Amino acid sequence: MKATLENTKATYDPTLDKYTNVVLFAEHNARAEAILTKAGLPAQYNRNGEAEAQKAKEKAVGLCSELKAERLRQHLSQTALANKVGMQKEFVSRIENGRVDIQLSTFLKIVEGLGLKVAVK
Repeated sequence: MKATLENTKATYDPTLDKYTNVVLFAEHNARAEAILTKAGLPAQYNRNGEAEAQKAKEKAVGLCSELKAERLRQHLSQTALANKVGMQKEFVSRIENGRVDIQLSTFLKIVEGLGLKVAVK
């Protein structure tokens, strides 16, 4: 029997939140994936985009590692860089170690603090 709005009662159980997307909306996800595949949209717009998301994260971590390498080349401590750009030393550490997602403006502030320029290709 197919459920309809008339014969179902919704209840909220916060412990089930992590299953909501998988269980309650599995049919909708499958339908959305079919539509996206049929439309020929890039992978980042469908469930197969997880690989692209992982690659993007790896690139971001690589950029943050480059910032750290440049800071070390300039013989700056994390504290000195943090003071220069108006951040906490701990935040600079988390950025350099890829443990936090940062906004582009924050990234550019650090780049500027290191005396670097960004070129977009």
